[in-house]
Amino acid sequence: MIALSLAFLACLCWGGSSFLAGIKSKIIPVLTLLLFSSIASVVMFAFILVIRSEPMPKDPNLLYAVLGGVGSVLGLFCFYRGLSQGAISIVVPVSGLCVLLPVISGLVQGEVLHPLQAFGIIIAVAGGMLVSWERPARGRPNQLAKGFIPALGAALGFGLFYVVMDLAGPVDALWAATVSRTSLLLLITPAFFYVRPPLKIKATHIPAVSAIGMLEALAAFAYTAATTKGLLSLVSVISSLYPGVSILLAALILKERLRTYQFAAVILIFLGVSLISAF
Repeated sequence: MIALSLAFLACLCWGGSSFLAGIKSKIIPVLTLLLFSSIASVVMFAFILVIRSEPMPKDPNLLYAVLGGVGSVLGLFCFYRGLSQGAISIVVPVSGLCVLLPVISGLVQGEVLHPLQAFGIIIAVAGGMLVSWERPARGRPNQLAKGFIPALGAALGFGLFYVVMDLAGPVDALWAATVSRTSLLLLITPAFFYVRPPLKIKATHIPAVSAIGMLEALAAFAYTAATTKGLLSLVSVISSLYPGVSILLAALILKERLRTYQFAAVILIFLGVSLISAF
């Protein structure tokens, strides 16, 4: 139950962060948004570590968290790029397909699921895919939704993060999350100064940008901690259901319309989560 609770916290935090990023990525250049939100993440972790007063473990498995930073760079850059091009209700759910990598990895490692848990995973993933389906306007041919391709890149990066953080987490979940976010910042900084996007952002955007980074950081920690308490194939599914949170926020706050099939998809997601957590 602790693992599922932490995974659900990660889901809520990633959902809120994705929603805010969907708004700000249309106003702030992608690299600028990524840099400032990453700084907020690292500052938050630094503050917590100072209070905790425990040195970094010397276990080499912690280096897997550096790969987590690499996955985060790929995932977040593609994710923010996709959000700058397309609707939150399309890009966010497609990125949720990142769950496929950790589920496959967990099963390959010998994790055994109850049949109803396996069924819950299937319908939860199906719900995440259905909610991202976009019908073309009348008279127009079928086409990929805007932001779909970058969202697939985000799914790949997030999937890598999910897998490697399961390896780094047992060392120390907080330090693993800190190393991954610090690696992200160190990787994105040279790219930022090479491309040289506008550095200055309006003061009114700073709270939201900081919230994006801190929610991302909290989600990374909650997910990493969850992998030390439960099966990767289950924890990753719960955590990756953040699209439902983002889409509901978009519907409530931005008034993005949810079609009937999207409501059905949300029901599928919650049913899947119930089956996963029931055993």
